Amino acid sequence: MPNGRATFERVLKLSAFDGDSRAALRALHAHFSAELPHCTLALLLASGQPPGRCRLAGLIGPDATEHVPNVDPNGVRVTLPPFDDDLAARIVAGTGPQVLSVSPIDRGLPLAQALFAPAAVLAIPLANAGDLTHWVVFASSMSKRFSQLALEQLLLHVNLAASLIVRPIALRSLTKESRRQRREIESLADIQKLLLPDNPQIRGLEYAAHWQPAETAAGDYYEMSNLTEFAPEDFHPTGDDIWGVIVADVSGHGAAAAMEAAQFDAIMRTYRGDGPPPPAGAITYANRYFFSRRNRGHFMTVFAIIYRPDTRILSYLSAGHPGVFLRRGREVITLGEGDQIPLGVLRDYEYHNNEIRLEPGDLLVLYTDGLTEARNGHEQMFGIDRLRQLIAEGAASPSALCAEVITAVTEHQGSAIGADDQTLIVLSIPA
Repeated sequence: MPNGRATFERVLKLSAFDGDSRAALRALHAHFSAELPHCTLALLLASGQPPGRCRLAGLIGPDATEHVPNVDPNGVRVTLPPFDDDLAARIVAGTGPQVLSVSPIDRGLPLAQALFAPAAVLAIPLANAGDLTHWVVFASSMSKRFSQLALEQLLLHVNLAASLIVRPIALRSLTKESRRQRREIESLADIQKLLLPDNPQIRGLEYAAHWQPAETAAGDYYEMSNLTEFAPEDFHPTGDDIWGVIVADVSGHGAAAAMEAAQFDAIMRTYRGDGPPPPAGAITYANRYFFSRRNRGHFMTVFAIIYRPDTRILSYLSAGHPGVFLRRGREVITLGEGDQIPLGVLRDYEYHNNEIRLEPGDLLVLYTDGLTEARNGHEQMFGIDRLRQLIAEGAASPSALCAEVITAVTEHQGSAIGADDQTLIVLSIPA
């Protein structure tokens, strides 16, 4: 068989490698034993070491016996044997392949002893992510063993062989880490879903909700609660319940935003009615005692409402959140757009309530900007005007209107999942 063909067959075999780092050094030794038989093979760690020093990451003797297993080539988990003698300094001093003679005196140096007291050493640098991280060292008892080698060709050969071995190890490690992170994010998403309302029973309110993360976990958040048990002293029961709704959107999306949303939920659950009447008092409380206690790198927009059926007064505020659409008949108006600042901007900001009297048959639509900013293949946004038109011309029931809007957004973006989290809440005061 021609030599070129034999070399390629060895490369093919090496490219099928699927072991760990310990097996990798054995595979490298087996691959080069055809060209360099009866040589010691060592892997020296140079990255992160002081000048003139290295660490022994793996060693296979001239008889193919493994003396130092290559279990941790970067010395992250174990302490690799260090070497700072003259032979070590000569090897790591350069940046190219080199053949070094080892005198009888130098064969007594610690690194030479580890390499079985060679007469000659061939050192090949390994490139990794733009840096010289390791040296592959071949050692022989024959002083002229490496004198006839084409060093530049061997440099490419060794680095190619190493990359064929390292690639599957790195890919497997990356896959393992990705799976671990995904499990953690899925656990966070499961917790987040438990925080969402579980079909609360509210007399005098019809509603529908849609919540769709862009990733496994979301920075969008909403809460819908029956608040009759917390009714103020001047409340006059009518048979319908007091209720409140919060829709919020943390800047960004994914796990970090989801954690912020979960912590917002936790702090809201500690609110006991301090300060101004809710919802302003609750949002002021959340901003002061949670989001602004340090520079978090995120801010949060919120639209919060509370409705009293005895007075038909809807108290609401927008903390930097898109305004709520109110449909009365076929007229659609916007409430609270650009009203007040997001949470997490000014610690001592005092939020205030706005009020409007609702009528039987009124319909409210709360949403996050993931809907209006959904883009199609031409980078065109779904847009506020299109959403407004759908609301004006849409069905009377919350569930039907919610379905119509989500269908339109899905068709626009070409998928049920957008580039950003998407939340839609449709509320109706029965006629």
